[in-house]
Amino acid sequence: MKTITTIRTSVAGILGTMLLAMPAWGQAPPPPAASASRSADTDVVGWWAFDDLVRRGAYDRATQKQDLSVGLLRNAPGVLGNGLKCDGLTSCIIRKAAETPKLDGPFAIETWVAPQTYPWNWCPIVAQNRDEAAGYYFGLNADGHVGLLLAVDGQWKMCVSEARLPLLKWSHVAGTFHPEYGISVYINGEKARYLPIVGELTSAEDTDLRIARNHNKKPLAHVIRNDYSIPAAYSFDGLLDEIKIHRGAMTDQAVRAAFVSTRPSIDPDLRPRRLPSGPQDATRFGAFYEQLKYDEGWDALWRGGGPDVVVGFDTNPCRLVLWRGVSYAPCWVTENGKWFSNEFMERSPVKAGGLCGCCESMSDKRAQYSHAKILENSDARAVVYWRYSPCDIRYELPYVDQETGWGDWAEEYHTIYPDGVAVRKIVMHSGNFNDWYEWCQSLPIMQPGETPEDVLNGDDVLSLANMEGESRSYAWPPKGKEVLSGANIQVIHYRSHYWPFLVLWDKNARIWLWNWEPSKHSEFSWWNHWPVAQVASDGRNAAAADRPAHSCTSTQDCAPYAEGDNTQTKIMLCGMTDKKAGGLVPLARSWLRPPRLQLQSSGYHNHGYDPAERAYVLSCDTPDQPPELRVELTAGEDSPLVNLAILTRSWGQRDAALTINGKEVPRGRSFRLGHLRHLTGADLVVWIELESGEPVQVSLATR
Repeated sequence: MKTITTIRTSVAGILGTMLLAMPAWGQAPPPPAASASRSADTDVVGWWAFDDLVRRGAYDRATQKQDLSVGLLRNAPGVLGNGLKCDGLTSCIIRKAAETPKLDGPFAIETWVAPQTYPWNWCPIVAQNRDEAAGYYFGLNADGHVGLLLAVDGQWKMCVSEARLPLLKWSHVAGTFHPEYGISVYINGEKARYLPIVGELTSAEDTDLRIARNHNKKPLAHVIRNDYSIPAAYSFDGLLDEIKIHRGAMTDQAVRAAFVSTRPSIDPDLRPRRLPSGPQDATRFGAFYEQLKYDEGWDALWRGGGPDVVVGFDTNPCRLVLWRGVSYAPCWVTENGKWFSNEFMERSPVKAGGLCGCCESMSDKRAQYSHAKILENSDARAVVYWRYSPCDIRYELPYVDQETGWGDWAEEYHTIYPDGVAVRKIVMHSGNFNDWYEWCQSLPIMQPGETPEDVLNGDDVLSLANMEGESRSYAWPPKGKEVLSGANIQVIHYRSHYWPFLVLWDKNARIWLWNWEPSKHSEFSWWNHWPVAQVASDGRNAAAADRPAHSCTSTQDCAPYAEGDNTQTKIMLCGMTDKKAGGLVPLARSWLRPPRLQLQSSGYHNHGYDPAERAYVLSCDTPDQPPELRVELTAGEDSPLVNLAILTRSWGQRDAALTINGKEVPRGRSFRLGHLRHLTGADLVVWIELESGEPVQVSLATR
């Protein structure tokens, strides 16, 4: 009979637990260290040093064989010479079954490892197993714990550390097995777990040996809904070096000596990946096509070189980015690189006919149904366009018309002005708007290395305001869903100078605060199945800040701005601000209760204010020959003027001179213009930096 005693031990500065088999009185099997010493002499039967992949490939020094390399594999500085850099996606080394080392007794595996991320589930460093029926498996799990898993007399046994390997740092890990004494795993020369067991290894000699990748797809760990997650193929992500397989179980002293003798003097050449938002020193206003690079392995997956879109500003250091890694969903980026999305059209998989997972662009991992383009680009404004389908994780579309074959689609237009304010117009196409749908939700996005708390200020997470000027701030977690009555203005308080804001069309505007699916590791929701991730899942809880991830603070809705037979259009303002919600009431009033424009000159027709463009729209009666345009804007406290855009159709190609209240304003930062050319002529759009609570006289004349 044996009793199990739990001993707490510090492993590489992280508290871990190891289980030691303590003999009952009168029994005398040796403790693990002593028992292992009987197998102190080992033969190295596999040794991958990875010093020169270009010339020698995955070369095994012990057998002098070169193994098959699959996927993206690169050399990087290692513990001794070079090591192996794996991309987390495709990297794999394969040794054919007939040529693998025969392990029919005690054995040990050791290596140096530096994880870039933790795997989606178990991922081998070295494995020769047939599911959980035969063979051995030495690797990491989704929480960064190292384990030696193997079949003993046909039963699958797992010896797994409680200590988590650190990210972006070298760790020496080892696993040993002895048929008489059991399994041990080590981290940095210290025993991290011991599993006493007696029996023989059930070998998988007919199975290939693999390094860095599973033999088969595996279900994802930490998923929220198992039915809405598909098993995935993935690889180890990070650096490996000096993988050795020993015939014979290494002693505690031998493992310690292996760690000490090869301890690296420098940190691994790894750093957290960054979501790309374009050149850091760019300060131009406008929309630009860019080839945004994220990571070599991830970038290599994509078919085609279609560009991404970046909108920059010269009035603030923020960006609006439409990037393939978020399926081109427009995302606002702060001056310190923190991302934010206002969501997209979403449908319920249950209501849509039993589809697999949430139907939204978040499920379109490869951007199969998504693209972005620039429609307008001038000094006065930019217009970017995003078309997508809210597919499920199997790329099936909701509410497919059986006659036409068309399912749900959406188009989004962002009309962006130099002040960093955009109008978002979403046109949703569907044959069924009676069932649930969603289009606006506040999604903070975390960079690798960031938790939600690194992005959001939990003591003062957001503020709301209404058109009457009332405002309120909220801490996290929210005490309930009730919010300020009539609130249609929201600002999320990021840990940055500039914060993402929105203003809803105020017809039946509603905002809900919520903490749905709260995380075990954060006060906020925290999911990492999007962005960037290529795995098919509509919900996976993040357990570490190793990957890009997102959260949610609130959901919004309002009445449609326009409706058609199979369409609904909704509009909102969005952008970046350094004010709380109460400070945006004048902006909201200027958009929702704009000053009346009165023509004071002939030759033009007044089409009124278009909130979908945040502009007054006029047309010239004599195309390409515009007379002087004089207007008065009857601004007041309830209808203030907060920056002015005028779109004059059929103006032609000529530039314009501006006067305000009789004073000429030179073209520059406060007065910008652009020409919108089309097949039948050209329109003029002007943007004027101007705030007023009193009537203003404006004139435009050709020059």
